[in-house]
Amino acid sequence: MHRRNLNGTLSHWAGLSFTVAFAILLCTTLRAQTQPLGQKQTTASGHLVTVYSISWPTPISSVSADVEVCAGPNAPADSFAFPSFFQVHFADGGAIASYGSKKQPTLERTPLKPKQCARGWLDFAVTSGQKPTVIRYHEMSADKKVIDWPVK
Repeated sequence: MHRRNLNGTLSHWAGLSFTVAFAILLCTTLRAQTQPLGQKQTTASGHLVTVYSISWPTPISSVSADVEVCAGPNAPADSFAFPSFFQVHFADGGAIASYGSKKQPTLERTPLKPKQCARGWLDFAVTSGQKPTVIRYHEMSADKKVIDWPVK
């Protein structure tokens, strides 16, 4: 009887270990590779998004980014540049959206016609002790495609 309980416990732990390993594999494959500044990246919807520069002068200053969103050549009539699709992600797993920008022009919610672009600045608040790691662009799409640029 003791042996049966031991075998059941071992198989339970083996199953749990497999589940944890699969979850780690899944999480690491969903991460985006960081992209170089200034290069256009294609989004899930076919738009082109570019981060031209990222500035984080001090550990307690805001992160600023010069960004652009361009509609693809076959963009639907309801295409927009959404500042909320950009977020800063932190080393602790947290994330925050932009609060606008002190620099001008600020990227605003902008309707886009095919091949039309909207460019502007976004600022992201950083509090003491937070370590920003990437600026992430993520559309509300089913394929979960994300595009990351490193904050250095």
